[in-house]
Amino acid sequence: MVNVSFSTISNEGINPIIERFNSDYPNSIHSYDSDEAELIFKNVADDLKGVDTFLFEEICYEFEVCCYIQDVENKTSKNYYFDEEDEWIYK
Repeated sequence: MVNVSFSTISNEGINPIIERFNSDYPNSIHSYDSDEAELIFKNVADDLKGVDTFLFEEICYEFEVCCYIQDVENKTSKNYYFDEEDEWIYK
């Protein structure tokens, strides 16, 4: 199971990101953590290969947020920071 989160989100950016994300992943469940300014989408895909990183990069640049993709079962992740090098960081 893969979860995707976007951080450093302003209140104005929440609904547009949800709409954009749900256009490709309509069955994902989202929640917003106001303490962390983080929008989390759960059950996005079965593994990291099943996610559309191009869509996530577009969201990062458009809304100036960071993206964290985590494979909960395999404990692997990749992160994308809109203000740094144009590459995914794998952990």
